Amino acid sequence: MGAGRIRLGLIGCGGIVRSVHARAYLAASDAATVVAIADPDAEGRAAAATLLAVPADGSYENCEDMLAGVDLDAVCIATPHHLHRQHAVAAASAGVDIISEKPMSATLEEADAIIAAVRAAGVRYTVVHNLLWSNAMREGIRLARGEQFGDVTWGRAQSVFRKAEGLDARDWRATRSAGGGCAIDTAYHEIYCVEALVGSPVARVEGRVRTVKFDIDVDDLALMLLEHEDGSVSTVTSTWCAPSFGTEAGRWCEVHGTRSSVRVYHRDSDPLHVATAAGGWQATPLASADDPMGHIAFFGAAFAALRSGDALPVTMSDARRNLAIIEAAREATAARKAVEVGK
Repeated sequence: MGAGRIRLGLIGCGGIVRSVHARAYLAASDAATVVAIADPDAEGRAAAATLLAVPADGSYENCEDMLAGVDLDAVCIATPHHLHRQHAVAAASAGVDIISEKPMSATLEEADAIIAAVRAAGVRYTVVHNLLWSNAMREGIRLARGEQFGDVTWGRAQSVFRKAEGLDARDWRATRSAGGGCAIDTAYHEIYCVEALVGSPVARVEGRVRTVKFDIDVDDLALMLLEHEDGSVSTVTSTWCAPSFGTEAGRWCEVHGTRSSVRVYHRDSDPLHVATAAGGWQATPLASADDPMGHIAFFGAAFAALRSGDALPVTMSDARRNLAIIEAAREATAARKAVEVGK
């Protein structure tokens, strides 16, 4: 792509773009500039255009018109899950590189269609696994590989939230047809985080993915037991229906070794904690507390890789495996037995 700034188009201008992604785009303005946006919601589109100073002639109702009307280097897809395949295939066919919000798609079949389109077009593709790029996660992974940690014994992650009463199909994340559900919308992050801390890909999954509270047609509770390729195990607990957070609030992940343990709180003023045999959990200072959810660092790395041709932050196989783990957990729920990932 060369050293020039990336001409970026946005497919989807919803809340995640305006409240989170926009900060990352503005922080990386020397590497990329948003020149066009596409979203059927005129109000959201106008808000994003103002926030990112998008030219008046760069606003479109759909991505097909944007891809045909503007010279772009890359797009960022941030639309409901079931639309990711349509939008990624359209972008690949237009010959532009792709940064997609997670998950890759709603199903593995759709993910494979994206992979085929990307390979056929010869474009580059990555998925936003932002939490891996927070300072706390990067330092936690480094500590878990060190001599003072010892051998990995097990890992654990949770995302415990309380959705508002009356959650129903008006929220696309709570509908099966839109690719929603607790497992794919929330536990998704915990899976790639605990896998990274353990340091070994997930090979088999046991799980119970269910609807236990809300009147929706998709899961609001996900419990997973993950067996990694190196034989270590980890658990993921995620729910939308906790009446209270308790003492282990919100979203975190941890890994335990024979000599010490590492825990990362993703939304905390002291996000990194370490425990040793000599004492309990102790907060560990970080060089910077900025960018706690990792979006700025992720997009910065993605833009740098697109410009240089270096490896992207998350590969297609990484993103597909995360989706395969979720599908395996759903299959394990029905079969009531462990399921091999991707089988």
